[in-house]
Amino acid sequence: MRLNGVDLHVRRVGDPGRPPLVVVHGGPTWDHSYLSVADRLADTAHVVYLDLRGCGRSARTPPLGPLTDDQLQPDLLADDVAALIRSLGGPADVLGFSFGGRIAMRLAEQHPAVVRRLILASTTAYTGFAPAAGHAERAALRTDVAWDDPALSADGAVSRAMAYGDAPLQIWRLDRLDEWHRVLDQVRFSSDYNRPFAAGMLRPGGPDDPVAVLRGWGGPVLILHGERDLCFPVEVARRLYADLPGSILAEIAEAGHMAHFDNPGPWLAAIRDFLRS
Repeated sequence: MRLNGVDLHVRRVGDPGRPPLVVVHGGPTWDHSYLSVADRLADTAHVVYLDLRGCGRSARTPPLGPLTDDQLQPDLLADDVAALIRSLGGPADVLGFSFGGRIAMRLAEQHPAVVRRLILASTTAYTGFAPAAGHAERAALRTDVAWDDPALSADGAVSRAMAYGDAPLQIWRLDRLDEWHRVLDQVRFSSDYNRPFAAGMLRPGGPDDPVAVLRGWGGPVLILHGERDLCFPVEVARRLYADLPGSILAEIAEAGHMAHFDNPGPWLAAIRDFLRS
């Protein structure tokens, strides 16, 4: 779809007559496919995914597309999501996962009228937090990847290698590591963000004061977080819940950062209950 002046890959699941649920992926060098478990929410919502600009099958930077590095700023990503929602007849419910949660908070700041309900999954409104308990032990199991490894020069190769190398920090169920690798096999990783990120060109994913933004927006918020998240410890979710009166906190047991993978049943049930409430 041509939205906000760029071509964005959009995938829809379910009845367009149902209220739209727009899913914003993380990374940002991933695509939406690793969140496809949300297809199961089609009994409640019209599930709409997009690949963010610079990602997957959406508009890319050279040599794969016309975008410039300065067109990858997070405020523009939020503008893209708003344009998608307006094309659906908006407003919409929005699920932002990890980095996508930061973009969802920007969306609430920049385009508050298009967001009906907000699901913040495996993300954080804060910086400077302490590592999660058990982080050091799991980090010892990860595989380091060098940004300048000449063997990883192909598009998305560094991001793919990092995703595989960081798997012990991303999922909690290491007995399902092979299954997680099969999920990663389907992701179309990209390299577009690597250069501007390394150069310090990109602005922070979220707004300057996310809590103030969410309070000012004033809509319903579900904070959805794995109890064993080693990337953003569960304490950041509990803190946001305390700082945001009226929000709902759903902690997913025996689940890490990729809580939708580790324990999909409770993860989907929490979203379904929120959307139906």
